[in-house]
Amino acid sequence: MLPNPLRASSFTVDEALNLGVGPKRLVAPDLLRPSRGIRVPELARRARPYTAIHETTVLSHLSAAMAHKIPLPAWAQDPSIFDLSRAPHRNVGDKERLGQPRRSEIRGHRLRLENEDVMMIAGTRVTTPARTWLDLCSIRRLTLDDLIAAGEYLVSEHERTFRPKTAILRLTDLRSYIESRHRVVGLGRGRIALDLLAVGVDSPQESYLRQMLERAGLPKFVPNCPVTDPWGGTVWIDLGNVEFRTGVEYEGEHHLAEEQIALDAWRDARTRASRWNQVKITKYDMARGEPYVVKLVLDALRDHGYRG
Repeated sequence: MLPNPLRASSFTVDEALNLGVGPKRLVAPDLLRPSRGIRVPELARRARPYTAIHETTVLSHLSAAMAHKIPLPAWAQDPSIFDLSRAPHRNVGDKERLGQPRRSEIRGHRLRLENEDVMMIAGTRVTTPARTWLDLCSIRRLTLDDLIAAGEYLVSEHERTFRPKTAILRLTDLRSYIESRHRVVGLGRGRIALDLLAVGVDSPQESYLRQMLERAGLPKFVPNCPVTDPWGGTVWIDLGNVEFRTGVEYEGEHHLAEEQIALDAWRDARTRASRWNQVKITKYDMARGEPYVVKLVLDALRDHGYRG
């Protein structure tokens, strides 16, 4: 069990170590890792007493997204606040006042939920991934890019030899769910975002990068694009354009690990041998802005014959 000071909100690895928490505890599945050196206690377990107060209360919106590990921008990841929703009261004498929480740590919402909209996580009622994504679409502070990154996390699947991935929610199932909803706040944005989702994106950073290239009108880049090398093997590229043999790799911090550096070098050699251009993008490139990133990719495309 975590020490009391660490149970209510996010904390750094150093803070935990100073309080006597062992390294193995810091990689346990009930701790989320939104960024390097930061841990967030799993929301679902801490929210169980709140959802147990009333039979229609469920964890929803941003809190449900965190429970499902759906990627969110940093401002939206506040584990000290619980988004709770209840069905509107039906009896005249019912004094439950949904949407007007009496506790500072609760954001209240009014939702009409079907049985299929709710599931259990760690003994806590939580909106399903599909319903959670739809409710995220009602939060205006979340941009369309944020919604697409969240949706692509849910529908991502691929058959990479060394790291196959199964979708949390198939794109066809998410589409069927959205099409079955009526008069739900956020439905309009959900329909727009749904049409922009791609299957196979491995990280929110790759999703934001893909959206940059789409907005710039560049030739279509396919997530987890397979490239056959001269030896008959397959190299999987984060984002690839087959027509102009150009690949884009997002290099996150895990690429700095010694073993990953060796794997990347072998991948890069095979990519070059396959006569593909390769562009590596880091968070520092992303921080320099969309025009800068787009130009890096555009130059690589033009090297291979693109005239746009």
